[in-house]
Amino acid sequence: MNQHFISVKTAFIPFAFSLALCGASSAAAQSKSPAAAADSVMLSETCDGDYTVRRYLVERPADSRYSVRYLINLSTLNAALDDNNAELGDLSSFVDKLMSDTLLRVESVDITGYSSPDGPVAFNKQLARGRAQNFKNYVDRKYNLSRHFDVDMSSVAEDWEMCRNLVAQSSMPNRQAVLNILDSKQSSAAKEAALKKMPAAWDYMVAYILPPLRRVEVAIHYDQSDIVEVRRRNTPPAPQPARPIPVVQTYEPAPCPCEYVDEEITGIIVEMPNPDAATRRELRAWGTDMERDARNADRFANHEAHKADKIAHTEMKASKKIAKKEAKAAKKADRAAEKIARKAARR
Repeated sequence: MNQHFISVKTAFIPFAFSLALCGASSAAAQSKSPAAAADSVMLSETCDGDYTVRRYLVERPADSRYSVRYLINLSTLNAALDDNNAELGDLSSFVDKLMSDTLLRVESVDITGYSSPDGPVAFNKQLARGRAQNFKNYVDRKYNLSRHFDVDMSSVAEDWEMCRNLVAQSSMPNRQAVLNILDSKQSSAAKEAALKKMPAAWDYMVAYILPPLRRVEVAIHYDQSDIVEVRRRNTPPAPQPARPIPVVQTYEPAPCPCEYVDEEITGIIVEMPNPDAATRRELRAWGTDMERDARNADRFANHEAHKADKIAHTEMKASKKIAKKEAKAAKKADRAAEKIARKAARR
């Protein structure tokens, strides 16, 4: 399952990251690719002491994918087959979240039915369409999915591409010969006939390669949103030159229109310093000094710990040596006492 929320509160973050976040927050709509900048809309602008506080609704494209298997020659869903129960449970949890979470907006739902490439092509086409329709009926019956979202249905009769990928990743008998057949320009029927002439390879494919191809895949494309708060310190205007007649001047910041927004903040609270060149140099120098001090502190701590370990080892070794000498002396004294006692007894 995907993680949909950010719940981080931080007082200070590096200046470069602050600028990057502001750039992402103010970007215009971009193409829906994983590397595209997030879309954002400013919700409000308020004042908090010396800071201007802006709230943005930031949207990022994402998708969730699920796969359920079907039995050979059947287009009826079997929840107990392989990992179907776990996949259906994950799908149910995510659909429940989609129905209740206002920060998730579904773009489309794609349901694709597949069949393995063994058997007649016409039958496989009908089987793949039947599996897609069967699963669409299932989600509509359980979640009324088509009523809430745009659901697209398609099918792939013979998935030779995935078949080849599974063969290439396997340790099956005659793997290279099988790959040569799959890469050839023969018809589907000719490929199947050639594969069946290699009994060991075909038995392996029937047991391990073909069953995963009999499936339905579901892809839910959606935008996940966060409410991000950006704080920027206000810069007072430069002081005016003194007038000929001395007067007392006071600076009062212009009133800032304040607006109350009751959305829950799910993004990052950022303190934005004044982005001038001097500040950037100062922050970079401060960060470098902090990193250097931290490294020096780590080295000093490691050095002191090593010295302490060495001293402790030396002291332990010395104490063992002293204890050994004392035990030897005590044993010698005991023998001397016994000798004296024996002489006294003979008298």
